[in-house]
Amino acid sequence: MPTTYLPRVNATEHEALRRLVGNYPADTYEKWLYLQAKEIGNWERSGWEVVLIDVSADDFVRYCRETGASPNFHTFRGIASAKAIGKFS
Repeated sequence: MPTTYLPRVNATEHEALRRLVGNYPADTYEKWLYLQAKEIGNWERSGWEVVLIDVSADDFVRYCRETGASPNFHTFRGIASAKAIGKFS
C-alpha cells in the first residue's frame, strides 16, 4: 500500500501557522481538522495509507530558511514528507 505524509498541526500552533503559511486553508483550528479529515478520507479511499507528521511553526520557519523554499502551503505540506524520510528533523 502506498503511503502519503501529511502535516499534523496542534491547536497551539495553528494561529502562528495560519499567519506564516501562504494560502493556509483554514481560518480556525476546527476548520483545519475538518479539511484534514476530509483529505485523509480521500487518500484512504484511494488505497493510500496516511501518516500524520507533526509540523510546528518553528519547523516551517526553519525549513524555509534552510532550503530557501517559499513560505507557502505547498512547502508546508512538503515538510511532512521531508521529516518522514529523514531529510529534515
